[in-house]
Amino acid sequence: MRLFWKLADFANLYCTGVLAYLAVACLSAAAEWGSFAIAVLAVSPIAAALIGFAVATSVNFVLSRCFVFRSHSWWASELGRLFLASAAVFVWNLLIFYALYEFAGVDLMAAKVTGTIAGFALNFGARQFWVFSAQPRYAPMSRRKLRTSRE
Repeated sequence: MRLFWKLADFANLYCTGVLAYLAVACLSAAAEWGSFAIAVLAVSPIAAALIGFAVATSVNFVLSRCFVFRSHSWWASELGRLFLASAAVFVWNLLIFYALYEFAGVDLMAAKVTGTIAGFALNFGARQFWVFSAQPRYAPMSRRKLRTSRE
């Protein structure tokens, strides 16, 4: 039962940040999918995915730093960590996209969207606990610790 309350406290502490990041992720995904859809007209799907990644990661950095996470170091350092974390998640995203498109016969854009969704939780965790400050920007949903009110 202790683990449950620890998880509930954790969710309480970071829930608002997850919701704020969801908005940023949606805008970043739109930038990725839009740039991918345009680029795939001129280059291979893999090259288009790389272009989409670069555009989306840049949009995500600016919005994340301004609206979602607390900054705790020089912007260039955070940008470097963000691109490293995003690159790791991108590999995951790309593997899912490629496997669905190439081997499962899933529609090109459906495979791309599915790959993007798969990276959401990994992206939030990396940004909250490694790229930016682990201290949340927003107050917890509840002002009290949940486990003290339940024990």
